[in-house]
Amino acid sequence: MPTSNAISYWEDGQESLVVLKDYFSHLCSAHHPDKILERDEIVLTQNTITVFGKKHLEPRLTAWMGPPYQYSDISWPQQKMTPLIQEVAGLISAQCGFLFNAVLINYYRNGQDSMGKHRDNEPEIVQTMIASVSFGASRLIRFTCPKKKQKIDIVLNHGDLLLMQNMQDQWWHELPKRKSVLHPRLNLTFRQIRSKQ
Repeated sequence: MPTSNAISYWEDGQESLVVLKDYFSHLCSAHHPDKILERDEIVLTQNTITVFGKKHLEPRLTAWMGPPYQYSDISWPQQKMTPLIQEVAGLISAQCGFLFNAVLINYYRNGQDSMGKHRDNEPEIVQTMIASVSFGASRLIRFTCPKKKQKIDIVLNHGDLLLMQNMQDQWWHELPKRKSVLHPRLNLTFRQIRSKQ
């Protein structure tokens, strides 16, 4: 595992936002994030979501691994993590001392693909820690907190590991469109999902 430089973008009480630069760049070339998908034969899909009563295709491709999970009007069945994804989850768990049992995979084909403003605050998500790994094209992720009147813009590059600790209660985040981005970005967002048993 390469030595990583940690950059703290926010720390306030139990909240923190830290990026470990270049943490996973050894897994594949920045120009070929698809190699991770090919290696584990990960199948992506483009889901339909309802926004203000109208159905739209999500502006990205996705896959899910972990316990059953639902957000918006999308339902994912239980799916076991593939070997490489399990290895990445284990390395992140060892790094931050937190167990992850699920991952949402987002594939942004170019800068026209995006993620709208949202919080990962569904009740089944343990919000103590959420970790996000980026491969491929550099993209800006924006955090906003209306209550604190704060905005934080972070450019995540190939191999960067983003750690979000207790950031889902008051903070929203989004991945805006960027016409200048021509290449794909693969993102793995690891979570701990509570058992419904």
